[in-house]
Amino acid sequence: MRLIALCAALLLLAGCAESTLNQSTLGGGGAKSQRPKTVVVSDFVIAPEVLVLDRGFTTRLERKIGVFPTHERKQRTLERVNDEIVATIVATLREAGLDAQPGSEEGLSLSDSTLLVTGKLRPADPAAKKNEYGIGGGKAGVIADMALSSFSGFGKRQLLAFSAEPAGGKPAAGKQAAAANALIAEALVSNKAAPEKLSGEVEAAARKIGRGAGERIVAYGRTQGWFEGGAEAAPVAEEKPAKPQVVARAAITPEVKPEPRPRPARKPAAPAAADSEDTPAED
Repeated sequence: MRLIALCAALLLLAGCAESTLNQSTLGGGGAKSQRPKTVVVSDFVIAPEVLVLDRGFTTRLERKIGVFPTHERKQRTLERVNDEIVATIVATLREAGLDAQPGSEEGLSLSDSTLLVTGKLRPADPAAKKNEYGIGGGKAGVIADMALSSFSGFGKRQLLAFSAEPAGGKPAAGKQAAAANALIAEALVSNKAAPEKLSGEVEAAARKIGRGAGERIVAYGRTQGWFEGGAEAAPVAEEKPAKPQVVARAAITPEVKPEPRPRPARKPAAPAAADSEDTPAED
């Protein structure tokens, strides 16, 4: 009887532990997921309805390796656009203070605390026809269906699924743009992407998709308390000192002194009076 009671108690405790773990991982019951040690961004799956076209990239690539079949052009373009999106997500997460890198699920170990990011590109309209939406060639309207999963000693569990639209607003400029470009270039090298650059239109579209997905992941991390306090806090944008305000001084009118009034001319003195009779005459 004691053995049966002990087994029942162990099963009950195991069930409670598993329930608590699920709530913590999935964010239910007010529990929050732990900050991952590393974040791995996997390659995207691209729906067949999405058109990806970049003639400028294929031309630059053919100058280096020679002409290759049409089907290889499409595949190489897809791979290069995928690398740009992945690198932009990695750069966005690194800007927020997370240890992110390109990778795949096959290279993960359950002994690590890792957040796996996967995604699929598809038309914004589920009823879209083939090649109606895309990247490059004047096409647009592509969104990313994203999934976040945790890898740890407890196994693999999905944390969040969401759809991310391309980031809006004006692109960064100045030092901020240079820093972001450096992070993207570093991620491209680590992912062994083709060194040939995408055309400006295609690169901008791919980076907007990556930035939109990355910002949603950072927003989720903030709700989970990943950036609270210490060195792990998300960096705050450096505020530029305000320029000294120049106050225009009012023109000072020099004081004008009134001219001295001319003094009236003095009247000539009256002639001396004649000698009186009392004055003795000179001999």
